Amino acid sequence: SPSSLVPSPSSLVPMPLLLFLFLLLSSCASPDPWVEPDDYVLTLDGRTTLDSNGFYHLKLMRDRFQTVHRITGTLLDTSGKAPYQEQKVWWESSHTWTFQQGDTLMKIIRRKVDYRGRWVYVDSSVIKSPGEFVVPTVNPASYSSATGEINTMIGPVLSMLGDTMTVQCMWTSQWYTTDTIRKDIKIILE
Repeated sequence: SPSSLVPSPSSLVPMPLLLFLFLLLSSCASPDPWVEPDDYVLTLDGRTTLDSNGFYHLKLMRDRFQTVHRITGTLLDTSGKAPYQEQKVWWESSHTWTFQQGDTLMKIIRRKVDYRGRWVYVDSSVIKSPGEFVVPTVNPASYSSATGEINTMIGPVLSMLGDTMTVQCMWTSQWYTTDTIRKDIKIILE
């Protein structure tokens, strides 16, 4: 019957009690983990010798075309805590290099082990650049870890010997794009 769907007055919770429960529960709630802090602090470490002028020094390998090196840093809030969730950072470098049309992109060598246990080359193939394209010397993006650590790899080439490379890291708020912080380091390629 329709009258059975309507609760009896004795089964209703009194309004003051409801208000008290609401205030109690809302005051005990933890802070929203998805809210960004007001400000982050970005630090970078070139992970090599740092001189008194603030320049890092990276010795390029002379027996290779490209020297690969890791740059690290942190993205923390002003109290020194890591973000609640991973944060994306972008990286840029002052240096690039170019593959010319016909340059060798990679060489694939296929080999197997013969009956005597020695490596035997079966065949190889070379992949050449179909056109000219610019290659950056830094990976363009990375994410912070649970501890706020950020990392990227740089890859200057031997023809950059003697140059000073600038590597910049940038974080932008996903909610307020005007909230952007940048940090850069300078690396002398020796």
